[in-house]
Amino acid sequence: LEGKFKIGRGTRKWLHRQVCQSYLPPRLLKRKKRGFAANVVDGWFRSSLKGELSELLMDENSLMFHLLKPEPVRKLLETHRSRRQDNHKLLFSLVMFEQWLRGTQSNRMQSPSPYALSA
Repeated sequence: LEGKFKIGRGTRKWLHRQVCQSYLPPRLLKRKKRGFAANVVDGWFRSSLKGELSELLMDENSLMFHLLKPEPVRKLLETHRSRRQDNHKLLFSLVMFEQWLRGTQSNRMQSPSPYALSA
């Protein structure tokens, strides 16, 4: 969206608020932005770390390990699982980093090089 739709009359999310006027009471539309509850995210993330996310972070073939040492990542995961440290933000960032690397790798393999010779 263009900037003029994002901020109108000094109000952020102006267009969003205009659309929601018909559906939400004014007190909800006028209240300040709130953050997402960290304990909800951490609970979801902790349970997710028991399966697929843990495998992704522990996989020796993860693309992030071309740039990062695996051992510190394993230690972060271990201290988080044992509840000695709350590392959910950092671990979540690592999961997103790995997914981004895989997405860019996949895009490179699918799109031909602009320098490729045609037969």
